[in-house]
Amino acid sequence: MEELCHSLQLIDGNGKFNVAGLEEFVKAVKLTQCGLSYTVVGIMGPQSSGKSTLLNHLFHTNFREMDAYKGRSQTTKGIWMANCVGIEPLTIAMDLEGTDGRERGECFQKQF
Repeated sequence: MEELCHSLQLIDGNGKFNVAGLEEFVKAVKLTQCGLSYTVVGIMGPQSSGKSTLLNHLFHTNFREMDAYKGRSQTTKGIWMANCVGIEPLTIAMDLEGTDGRERGECFQKQF
């Protein structure tokens, strides 16, 4: 049987926590059966720097990736999580929104 990647938006772009989605995710990946035998990997960095792409290639997750042909833009909003396919013990990857938040208007300019 082929293992499936389950993913969810844990925290949306407005900061709302997805309680119902997390409960479904825990059941789908059988997290409660793992006890303390699981790993969590997270990635953070500037917007459009390849965070989602890196996680997808390393851990066989299914995070949405930016389409460079359409131009650079924010792809990941909030925090997403997914189980990593084919890795033991259970590994959960967390993909975070870009730290510079260009679309949110949160860029800070250095003052010299």
